[in-house]
Amino acid sequence: MEPIDQATLLEGVFERIRTHFACNGYREEKVREWLTPEQISESLDIAVKDDAIDADELLKLVDQYISMSVNTQHPNFLQPLWGGLSAAGLVGEIVTVLTNTSVYTWELAPVATLVEQEMVATLGAMAGWESVEGTFTTGGSNANMLAMILARDQAFPNAITSGINGSELAVFVSEDSHYSLLMSAHVLGIGSEGVIKIETDIDGRMKPSALQQAITECRKTSRTPVCVIATSGTTVRGAFDPLEEISSICKSENIWLHVDAALGGACLFSSKHSHLMKGVERADSLTWDPHKVMGVPITCSTLLTPHAGALMNTCSYVESAHYLFHEPGIEYDLGRTSLQCGRRVDALKLWISWKAEGNTGWKKQIEHYLELAEYLEDEVNKDSMLELMSSRTFTNVCLRYRPQNLDVTELNNLNEAIRQKMIFDGNFMTSLTQIKGQTILRPVICNSAVDKKSIDDFLSEIHRIAKDV
Repeated sequence: MEPIDQATLLEGVFERIRTHFACNGYREEKVREWLTPEQISESLDIAVKDDAIDADELLKLVDQYISMSVNTQHPNFLQPLWGGLSAAGLVGEIVTVLTNTSVYTWELAPVATLVEQEMVATLGAMAGWESVEGTFTTGGSNANMLAMILARDQAFPNAITSGINGSELAVFVSEDSHYSLLMSAHVLGIGSEGVIKIETDIDGRMKPSALQQAITECRKTSRTPVCVIATSGTTVRGAFDPLEEISSICKSENIWLHVDAALGGACLFSSKHSHLMKGVERADSLTWDPHKVMGVPITCSTLLTPHAGALMNTCSYVESAHYLFHEPGIEYDLGRTSLQCGRRVDALKLWISWKAEGNTGWKKQIEHYLELAEYLEDEVNKDSMLELMSSRTFTNVCLRYRPQNLDVTELNNLNEAIRQKMIFDGNFMTSLTQIKGQTILRPVICNSAVDKKSIDDFLSEIHRIAKDV
């Protein structure tokens, strides 16, 4: 078979990009056409074979893939902590793939290196740090794990050479913290028993008094406290832990404070909402995911720290990679401050998006999202059949459908059935989760296509489905 016609293939793909991007917000379309795994397999020729196919056949596969995928740019897409797609972000993603480099050395990625350094410095400055080290990671989960490693190495400097028994360590997290912290503890040998969950208040914020008590009790055991992980924007409620009080405890106890602001970091763009992270400048490290509220294409995640040399020390074993790192470059080679070797240039799409938006554009977008979240909150409070299940702080709104004379189990089953039917119908997507054993719906406003009509239609959809269920 002759080589594939690259011109036909690329022209076809770019035409599909233009068409899909232009139409991705159409309300007349479904967010997702519900198909079972078996139906998808029957429709899409997934198996690879000995013989190649031509450009036209490949483009047909692309069409099928797009048509059967979830439309995450749809104005009714309210499910995860991300959504939407900006033109600038798409440009950054395309250029990243087009240049196809790995950002571990200045030699291989000269421009990308400077772009990443600029983004790290700018994000760190927004957190209130005069100097900052940082790296882009494969997501907030890995950024949190890297922070835990930094905390361990700070407490036990010989860990990198002599090793350490993870079962002798303890980390402290909110009971509403992200599940990735348990995975990180597993990887580091700390185990789930070493992850001490701290009680939250009625608004889902970590209680400083409970944290202090837990640290005091831990010091009486064989485990050594090495890290407190506060959350700015919890996964379910969007709550912000009180950083000033927590940081004071950490300072007096000489414990590393990490802030998981994967969701909430973007509040720092708004003088109206930046108070939510008051005290972040006192943290030892910070996770921030621009692919969440800022709408940069997935993945775009960072780990930042004001401690000069911390990342370099934790990743110092790269000195043995004589085949990669050469002079000049020690002050530029980003592979020296990353756990990864091969690493794509995720900073580029953030940089291009930031150039297109400016600080003013980001501020406007964040405040618009929070205005929409407030609007949704108000509409729920006005509806006698809906119930707000938690106070709202950020873009998360926790609610449930609540007719009279149903017990907790019946309410849980009803709301689960509403959500299942909603996903099956495909007009909306939202999360199903729990708060203290009560099943709730958790729409999140993190998608630039969402507007007040989206919210009004979403609430109408709940009522429509509830009547059927």
